[in-house]
Amino acid sequence: MNKLLLFMFVCFASLSLSAQSDLFFSEYIEGSGNNKALEIYNPTNQTIDLSKYSVARYSNGDQTYTNGGITQLAGTIGPYKTFILVNGQTEDQTTPVVSPKCDPILQALGNQLDHAYPAPTYMNGNDAIALLKLVGSALTPVDLIGQIGLGDKIKAESGWSSIKDTAITYNSTSGGVTTSVTGKITNYIVLAKSSTNSGELFWLNWTANHTLIRKPTVIKGVVSNPNPFIVTKEWDTLPAVMGTDGKQTYEDIWTNLGKHRCVADPDFYTSLDKGKVSGSQISVYPNPVVSDRFTVSSQLPVSEIEIFSVIGRSIFHKEFKQGQQQVELESLNLDKGVYLVKVTSPNKITSVKKILVK
Repeated sequence: MNKLLLFMFVCFASLSLSAQSDLFFSEYIEGSGNNKALEIYNPTNQTIDLSKYSVARYSNGDQTYTNGGITQLAGTIGPYKTFILVNGQTEDQTTPVVSPKCDPILQALGNQLDHAYPAPTYMNGNDAIALLKLVGSALTPVDLIGQIGLGDKIKAESGWSSIKDTAITYNSTSGGVTTSVTGKITNYIVLAKSSTNSGELFWLNWTANHTLIRKPTVIKGVVSNPNPFIVTKEWDTLPAVMGTDGKQTYEDIWTNLGKHRCVADPDFYTSLDKGKVSGSQISVYPNPVVSDRFTVSSQLPVSEIEIFSVIGRSIFHKEFKQGQQQVELESLNLDKGVYLVKVTSPNKITSVKKILVK
């Protein structure tokens, strides 16, 4: 059965290759301050010259990128590889407005630093971003994030959500005083705080203070302006992590940058399983997992355990040097769903088990 499914997946990937046409955005980082970056993926088997490509920002619902800036890319991008454009600000600024520098750790991950403001990587959650290609004498979109030209519908708002319409009343604490406020989402747009909208549903805002990963089944960009832009059609958001203040945060998560996985890559279906593969080498219990704890038992010594979501995103990774054959995992904060547990032995024999978290 597993061989049949693998064969079907490979056939699907082969047939789909004719459908993908060009580069596309594979990761979007809208972090704190100016910690912002855009990852671009090459779904083809050819190295692509980036001199004909640009990234443009359509600021606050604008019809053009005049106010948001445009950046021409430089260099090349290899087959099934990524290229990362990162905010290029290296010093804190106080005039004409306060503007913090981008984290140098994030900048070190980039292939190209963006130019000074206004530039695409000064995006906020309500800016549309386009990947443009010079075709003849015209710049033609090969991918879009967000919706261009919304004007006042997005200008004063904070970004896009996965929910069409909702209103949520919650308690907000400021200066030691707790008050009841209401936040709203209208046609997938998260409304900012205002006199008529006293709160903001910031935790439901996918394009502000979040990292987005393109779904691995996406093999080409969005070339027509979406109406509306529904972020969950093609994007996943990374789960929150514990911040230095002890609170959960969605900001400044860069662990997946430069590691995009896509079904266009012929190695996509085998990249989980390098070396000899055997599902019988390990057992996982309890399965289904009903608490935040389970045990992996292996017939061979364990050198590495990695957990993947069903869309192929790495969620947990740990190496072991003691050669133990039984490992208890806990406090992983896994959401309900199906996961793949990959166990590798010191001699690179790999086993994969499917688990269900309830």
